[in-house]
Amino acid sequence: MVIPCMCCGKELPPSFNWYVCDKCGYRICPFCLNKHRGPYSSSGGFRCSQCQFGVLRYVPGL
Repeated sequence: MVIPCMCCGKELPPSFNWYVCDKCGYRICPFCLNKHRGPYSSSGGFRCSQCQFGVLRYVPGL
């Protein structure tokens, strides 16, 4: 089983290290942490780019 990154689409195993928004569930791989873009953030980083108040938290394997 694999899970796609919601930014780049790369399919990685659930045991991989993910960053997940604590408000909306937006999930990205570590490779996209500095490049994800959206309506609420255009500079990457830990602020969620898909919702207004979310923060991307490190999740070591889902």
